[in-house]
Amino acid sequence: MPMTASQPKPRPFRLIALDLDGTLLDSEGRISPDDARALIRFAGSGGVVVLASGRMTANVRPFYRELGIDGPTIAYNGALARQPEADGGGVILETALPARYADELIAYTAREHFHLNYYLDEKLYARDDPALRRFADFYSRQTGAVFHFIPDLERFRGREPTKLILITDRTDPEKPDPRRRDELYRVWSERWGHLTTIMRTNPEYLEFYHRDASKGRALAAVAAHCGVPQELTMAFGDNFNDVSMLEWAGCGVAVANSNADALAAADWVSPLTNNQSAVADAMARLVAP
Repeated sequence: MPMTASQPKPRPFRLIALDLDGTLLDSEGRISPDDARALIRFAGSGGVVVLASGRMTANVRPFYRELGIDGPTIAYNGALARQPEADGGGVILETALPARYADELIAYTAREHFHLNYYLDEKLYARDDPALRRFADFYSRQTGAVFHFIPDLERFRGREPTKLILITDRTDPEKPDPRRRDELYRVWSERWGHLTTIMRTNPEYLEFYHRDASKGRALAAVAAHCGVPQELTMAFGDNFNDVSMLEWAGCGVAVANSNADALAAADWVSPLTNNQSAVADAMARLVAP
């Protein structure tokens, strides 16, 4: 039975998965002291904290170090899940994008002059194009990712990347433009929507994955690896890419600043935003001793 704002039902959750941007992190990219304390207490009592993000593993792990705890990592929006560092950081689940789609996007973005993030073997590559460098700089500021710039991406034809991101300008509803994010999303969804997973994350990002890759599938694999039943898992999110995780978890919590898709997928909607320590508040309400 879905939880409601007026009738939350506490449960002895053993695993909590958290999206980063827009959920655990505030608008300045920080974890609030209240949220940090709640997660540290939960981990100290034997709970499993799972950070789940579209970021690369190397850009997720620093938040564990900031908290002073360890846990499994869901990176690349679920295309890769790894064990805690203390257990060796081995792969729990990996679902790469088939080469045929990656190759077509390499050719398309070169021909149409778009910036493409290409992720392979935990490294981020991009074509070295000064005219498009602003998109790489923007992404680095947002995520802390380090680029490896190369003359072109043709060397990777036939390979299967973990994911790809086409980065362009955000859509302006008042000025439709076929080169902007939402317009491109419609084009590629019609072309590949039943063959791949295509996600709108940041307003500038159009992300491409294997059709089976998702935070929800990765969370299921991590929970099984940790021996935690589905009903004792909790997940927090705010965006399109969190929907599958919110739906799979025993309790999916959307923060107040979530988009409509995340709100609809959640079992409970926090009255607080990511700038108001929504995680700590929800844990206090819903996590039973």
